[in-house]
Amino acid sequence: MKLLTNFRTTSTRLLPKTRPTLLKPIIHPNRTMAATKTTSSFSQTLQFITDIKLQELEKQRLAYKVHAKIIDEANAFGAQGDILKKVEVLAKAVKSWSGSGSLSGLKIVGGRLQMTDLEFWLQQARKDPSFSREIARGWAETLEEHIRHTVMRFDSAKLFGTLFNEWLASGDSAALAYQAGPEEMDIASESGSSEFVDVGRKEMHEQKEKLVSIIFEDHPVDVKELNEYLADLFASEEATKALERLRKELKDFSYWLQRNTITVIDVQNAIKGLLASGLMDEEKRTTLKAFEENPTVLDEVASVLNMRMASLDTWAWSEQGILTEFRRHLNGKYR
Repeated sequence: MKLLTNFRTTSTRLLPKTRPTLLKPIIHPNRTMAATKTTSSFSQTLQFITDIKLQELEKQRLAYKVHAKIIDEANAFGAQGDILKKVEVLAKAVKSWSGSGSLSGLKIVGGRLQMTDLEFWLQQARKDPSFSREIARGWAETLEEHIRHTVMRFDSAKLFGTLFNEWLASGDSAALAYQAGPEEMDIASESGSSEFVDVGRKEMHEQKEKLVSIIFEDHPVDVKELNEYLADLFASEEATKALERLRKELKDFSYWLQRNTITVIDVQNAIKGLLASGLMDEEKRTTLKAFEENPTVLDEVASVLNMRMASLDTWAWSEQGILTEFRRHLNGKYR
């Protein structure tokens, strides 16, 4: 991924000159509040996507800083006169990086050094006394330049992201205003800042307290008895085979999922599934529909998801937790 280009593209996409009229269907004299809430939801979601991208890039930037320290080890071999070992160490470092800025499928470094062929050239250099060490030094310089250039790209992306966020927060940006179009913003400005707050039914609060107690209160479990139950449950030959088959299927699927690239089509299918499920309220449904009609946003969402998958080893729950929405069903129960 071209980090700096990606951020520059992100900022350009949010400028007024590229703005599509996404939320036109919500314009209606009697739907002022809906227009205001949808505009806010759309803007917050775009900001959320940007924040995630910055967080993931920062994690990868720090990880690559540590990864790039291999240059010192390689230079130590070079100082000892073992230039081939230096090339080997640098090549291994370049090929082993799997985050942003990793090699493409062609595995070409510096536009001229083919990594697949490099392994054979190194084997020849070790066995051929007449092999020129100047060529090997050129390889080492190309590999080291690639690593240092990647570090610079990460630093530039961090700087650009910081400036971009400051620009959004300064009030000089039209990024938060253009999402709904001029007519919707006029409606939002006329509506004022006051909104109706739904405090919810008594049953909702009671069931919410019960849910909180289930999640956060410690419930003692007899681990020994639980293990004995599970051992007995899968004791038969048929159950044992079914369990092994399930474990293998989960392992194979997980391996495929972690290495599969999430595309815009995947994001579109996920949005269609959410819209068909009925799990979203009207505000979120309108936002999802706006995303579905905007190729730029779909591409950004896919990019963020791929970044998160690439850094799955360092994933952690958000400090703010996961927001849940209580919705009342026809039977009166909240879920």
